[in-house]
Amino acid sequence: MTNDKPTQKEIEEAKERIRKIALKNLKAGNLMNLASAFLVHKSKAYGQGGNSAVHEFKYWPSFNSNLKNYDLESGEEENLFKNAILKSRQEDEIYSGNVSELGIMKDCAEIMQNSLDQIKISDLYSELMGGSKKVKGELKDVYIGELMPKIPKEEFNKLTPDKKEALQKSMELHKVLVDSYQSYLTDKAVSESLGERKSSTLKNLENILTED
Repeated sequence: MTNDKPTQKEIEEAKERIRKIALKNLKAGNLMNLASAFLVHKSKAYGQGGNSAVHEFKYWPSFNSNLKNYDLESGEEENLFKNAILKSRQEDEIYSGNVSELGIMKDCAEIMQNSLDQIKISDLYSELMGGSKKVKGELKDVYIGELMPKIPKEEFNKLTPDKKEALQKSMELHKVLVDSYQSYLTDKAVSESLGERKSSTLKNLENILTED
C-alpha cells in the first residue's frame, strides 16, 4: 500500500509555488486597481471627490484593458471578464449571463484577499507596501493565512487557556495585516487619482490659456 500523504517538503514546495502566483496577482496593476476601487466605494471614507477620482483614473483605464488574474492552483492566466460571464450564466446556457460592474470589482477584491493569505508577512511589508526595516525573525516567513486557522468551535473550546489566547492574538494580527494593507491600497489609489486629476485640470487649462 502506497502512502499518498504529501511529505513536509512537498507541502512547503506547494506553498511556495502558490505564493509566487499570489504575488503575481497582487502586483497586477489593473486587477488591484479594480479591487481598490471596490474598497474605496464600499468604505465611503473618501467622500464623493475621492470616489469619483478613483472611478475616472483607476477604474475606467483598468476596465478598458486586458483585465486578468492568475489561478492560485494552476498558475494559469485567466480573463476576469470571461469568468464573470460564465459564472453568471443560467444553467450554462449561452448568452444568458448578466454581469454587473460591482460584481467584477468584488471578484477582484476577493482574488486580492485570497492571494494575501498565500503570501508571507515579509512579502506584504516589503514587496507590497515598500517597508524597508527588517521584519522580526519569528514573523517574516509566516504565511498570512496561517494566522487565521480554520478550527471548529468545538475544537477551539477544548484548547487550554494559553493556546486560546495565542490563537486569538494570531487572528488579531491577521486582521491588522489585512486592514493595514487595504488602507494602504485605498489611500494610494485615492492619492494617485487626485494627483492625476490635478495634473489633468492644469493641462486642460494650459491648452486654453497658453501658446505652443
